[in-house]
Amino acid sequence: MRKSATAFSLIALLLSLGVATSDTRAQNPLGQGSPDVATQQLQELLQGSPLAPKRGVFYEIRSGSNTVYLFGTIHVGKIDFYPMNSAVTRAVASSSRVYLETDIGDPAALSSLASAEQYRDGMTLDKKLSPALMRRVETTFGRYGVTKQEINHKKPWALANDLLMRKAAEMGYDPMFAPDIYLAGMAQLLDKRISGVESISEQLQVFDGMSEEGQRAYLEDSISSFEDGRLEAMLVASVDAWASGDVATMEAALQKEQDEEPVGLREIRRRLFDDRNARMAERIESIVRSGTPAFVAVGAAHLVGRDSVVALLRKKGLSIRQL
Repeated sequence: MRKSATAFSLIALLLSLGVATSDTRAQNPLGQGSPDVATQQLQELLQGSPLAPKRGVFYEIRSGSNTVYLFGTIHVGKIDFYPMNSAVTRAVASSSRVYLETDIGDPAALSSLASAEQYRDGMTLDKKLSPALMRRVETTFGRYGVTKQEINHKKPWALANDLLMRKAAEMGYDPMFAPDIYLAGMAQLLDKRISGVESISEQLQVFDGMSEEGQRAYLEDSISSFEDGRLEAMLVASVDAWASGDVATMEAALQKEQDEEPVGLREIRRRLFDDRNARMAERIESIVRSGTPAFVAVGAAHLVGRDSVVALLRKKGLSIRQL
């Protein structure tokens, strides 16, 4: 049986991509209410908790007199991830702008995603997959009460991502409590302007621009990872590594995936990491050199390893230290 790194390829999605599936209905975990409630929330947020664990990965970038903070997120979460450590809340408060991986407040995001996920012109999934693989897909999604009719119009990449999010939800991880959502709420309460490092269309093109062969390989390995239990094991390990700020474990897991990567998954890795790391590094460098104090939050997988955004920024001559 050939090696497969898809369990972590899928988990890396949680650590790297802000838009995963149109079935994700992320909401702000910060309560909505009267101005008095908002004021109380703001005070609590600014206090943060010095005793809260240092989660994810957190850097300070300096250029001249300007400081930009760079925080590595995960795109699902649990309520006990909060409050964040006070170092993060102070960094957001001291910044003029907040950049998330993508603008999650964009009203067009879900409609764009839903459209990209679906086949057009009468094409269906069962015309693209072998009968054996189609049966495995039906069986897997059937465990969640999803029928063939409901999945047959979706592209393979969309179903691979959807499977990850369903499994995450089954295990108690919720996009509603993702740090991205929490940070967006914090920025809103602080009246900070929020922007995206990437656009929704750029993120969708990571998957929708894949070859048909690459999409099939991605889906097939996601089903295999689900069937043999690797998906669940790696999900726990990856979320735990993020929650404890265990950078070494995140780096080791990403390196192991790359070393053992099947040929069929090279396309998705290149599109998910290599191409985007280069693009993110260029845009974050521009933010740093603009002279505007900012807080930037992107998936943690982009900030660890030898070819990470952090490594690329250091090559550009920026001074970076881990907080």
